[in-house]
Amino acid sequence: MSAVFELALRQILGGTRVWLLAAFLSLPTLLLVLILGVGQEIPAEQRELVFVVLLYVLYPQTLVVLATLLYGSGLLSSEIEARTLVYLLTRPLPRWSLLVAKYTATVLVLAAMCLASLTVSFVIAGFPGGARTGLALAASVLFACVAYTAVFGLIGLLWPRRAVPIGLIYAGLLEIALSFVPAFVNRLSVSHYLRSLFYALADLRRVPPDVLQFLGDTSAWTSVTALLVFPIVALGLSVVLLERREWPLGDDL
Repeated sequence: MSAVFELALRQILGGTRVWLLAAFLSLPTLLLVLILGVGQEIPAEQRELVFVVLLYVLYPQTLVVLATLLYGSGLLSSEIEARTLVYLLTRPLPRWSLLVAKYTATVLVLAAMCLASLTVSFVIAGFPGGARTGLALAASVLFACVAYTAVFGLIGLLWPRRAVPIGLIYAGLLEIALSFVPAFVNRLSVSHYLRSLFYALADLRRVPPDVLQFLGDTSAWTSVTALLVFPIVALGLSVVLLERREWPLGDDL
C-alpha cells in the first residue's frame, strides 16, 4: 500500500500539472493585490466583511472545488484511460487499499497547497476577521478537500471518460445552485455544510441580513458529521465498484 501511495505522490507532484495547479492557486493572491490597489473605494466598516466573504467564495466555494475535480476525478479514471489499472489490480493488495492510498495522497497534496495559498491570501488581506475566521476558512478548505476528492473520485469511476464535464454539472447544479434552496435538497450538498461550518466557527460581526440568508443554519457538529459522511459513502461506493466491476484493457469502458 505504501508503494501505491508513493506512486500516487510522484504522479501528482511530477510533471507540469503541479506547477499549473500552483499557478491556479496563486490567482486569489493576485486578485487581492489588485483589489488592495483600489481599496480606498471600499468603506472601512465593510472592508473586513468583504475580504472574508471573498476568501470564502474564492477557496472552499470555487478553487478547491475545481482543484479536487481535476485531481479527484482522476483518482483511478486516469489509470483506466491509460489502461494501467489492471496492472495495479494484479498486485497482491486488496483493491480497496489502492483506492485509499491514491485518495490519501491526493487529499494531502491538495490540502497542503490550498491551505498554503489561503494563508498567503489571508495575510495579504490583512487578517480579516482575526485568527478565528482564519481557522474557520482553513477548516472549510480542509473538509472541502476531503469531501470533494472522494465525491469526484466516485464520479470518475462511474464515468471515466466524462468525469470532468459530469463533475462540472454536479458542482454547478447541486453544489452551487441547489445548495442555496431552503429545502431538504440543500442537505444533499457538501457546500451547505461547508457554509454552516464556516459560519459556526468564524467570528462574523455586523453581517447584513441579506448575507446571513446565504449561510447555512446547521450546527457545527452536524456539519462536521455530514462532511465526514460524504467521503465515507463516496469511498464505500467506489470500493464496491472497484471490487465488482470488470476493468478491461480495451476501448469498451
